[in-house]
Amino acid sequence: MKTNNYKIAILGLALATLVACETDDKIVDEILAEVGTGAVIRTIDEDNDLVYNDETDAFDAGSAYTLVLEEQDEEEGALLESVEIFVNFDDNSTDGGDMTTTEVSLQTLQASEFSTGDRGLPQVTVSYTSDELIAATGIDESMIIGKDRFEFRLVLNLTNGETYTNTDVGGPVSGGAFFSAPFEYFPVIECSITESLAGTHTYVTTDIRPAPGGGGLCSGGSANGVVTWTESSELSGVLTSSDMSFGQYEDCYTGRGPAAGDDIEIEWDCTLLTPDGEVFLEDGVVVPNDEGDNDPDTEITYSYEITNVSGPDMTIEFSSSTGDAGTVVVTREGGVDWPVIFTANN
Repeated sequence: MKTNNYKIAILGLALATLVACETDDKIVDEILAEVGTGAVIRTIDEDNDLVYNDETDAFDAGSAYTLVLEEQDEEEGALLESVEIFVNFDDNSTDGGDMTTTEVSLQTLQASEFSTGDRGLPQVTVSYTSDELIAATGIDESMIIGKDRFEFRLVLNLTNGETYTNTDVGGPVSGGAFFSAPFEYFPVIECSITESLAGTHTYVTTDIRPAPGGGGLCSGGSANGVVTWTESSELSGVLTSSDMSFGQYEDCYTGRGPAAGDDIEIEWDCTLLTPDGEVFLEDGVVVPNDEGDNDPDTEITYSYEITNVSGPDMTIEFSSSTGDAGTVVVTREGGVDWPVIFTANN
């Protein structure tokens, strides 16, 4: 492969020194004129509509990945010969199988397939349906889960024999606000949320630990109770919780109340449960928010790690920013199995 790394490095450095003006289209022309060589495939637009439904074990209708690309070289696109597009599948599940594939050729775009864009440079739109990507990579569609991803790599070939790909560009060019020319893309497969996690679920919390130096004194036993998750009226997959600590906080700090608040939410992104927001503590007592007369002296955040899912039982290792922690088994209301997406990824 014939490349010109030195020239590309200079181009990237020159762009960095002009960061205050990087949105001015003329800057790119000036840099290329000074450097004398080099070329980029700039990302004009990226649209990831790859959505997988774990109930049907198939992509939703219309699932596709689309890129709008612009080529720029020292002769305003006249050196463009072709762009090769490669793809592979990256399996991010932890179910014991691995469908990760090696890279294969997806398409080669000839210069004649580009049109002239608004800036007078070669531009092209490429779009690949989920069916096309499955066929190219040879994966089993029924084994996909949300958070798997396809990986694309571009190779730019010029008529002067120079070739550029992702290994030939530095940060200012690959991820810069103007150039945005990484030569590689990693669209994550989203999952179609078709059911709610809302309900009043029972829990058993063990290995209960207080925050170091926080004055907590835990009972030493397990905490048994219920936690209510309520679906947001605005966003699918966003829940409020009646107790972020599953009884740990009340067990270790008598009189403080459950770890909850007006702004606390749990975000479900198909494979993870991510707490968002703070529990506010004022004068040793949990308060609902930090508004009005409240002047909380402590703000506590939480993190969850799902370690096992079996039928209606979900095991979560949780901890707070102050050091409170525990392990909880949450049993879904009515003994109903948790969504299969959790089972596939844990």
